[in-house]
Amino acid sequence: MTTRPYLPIEEYLPHRGQMLLLDRVLEVTPGRMMTSVSIRPESAFCREGRVAAYVGIEYMAQTVGALVGWHEREAGGAVKTGFLVSVRKYSCAVDYFFVGTTLNIEARENWRDAEGLGVMDCSIYHPDGKLLAEATLTAFQPENLHAYLNSHPKPETT
Repeated sequence: MTTRPYLPIEEYLPHRGQMLLLDRVLEVTPGRMMTSVSIRPESAFCREGRVAAYVGIEYMAQTVGALVGWHEREAGGAVKTGFLVSVRKYSCAVDYFFVGTTLNIEARENWRDAEGLGVMDCSIYHPDGKLLAEATLTAFQPENLHAYLNSHPKPETT
């Protein structure tokens, strides 16, 4: 486990403003990160004192992104934009995450190739340790985002 203090979460993610959903990094080991988010009335996607459980997928995706960003920074690189490619087997024991609840989100690297494709097993826990949700996420982070986007034909508009 890395014992030094972690940087603010925005140092590991390209997200800003309301779309930066996570609060902080709790723990990092190579290939694994634990983050947290406290559900507040002003939290993005909070309606009537609760956040729908499907938003847990984005909490997981941002934890995956933060883990990749942490690895990039450790190697002396910069945080880059990536894409969520797929979510498999998302299951959640609750329908909502309620205001006042703090969630701990874990991402564990399953594998990652040299071209930027990776698979992560993710979980969301209540602070008491109870498993609330889990899924397997596939993400892609191209080496050069602009070159990647420009290498694919754009659809014609009429």
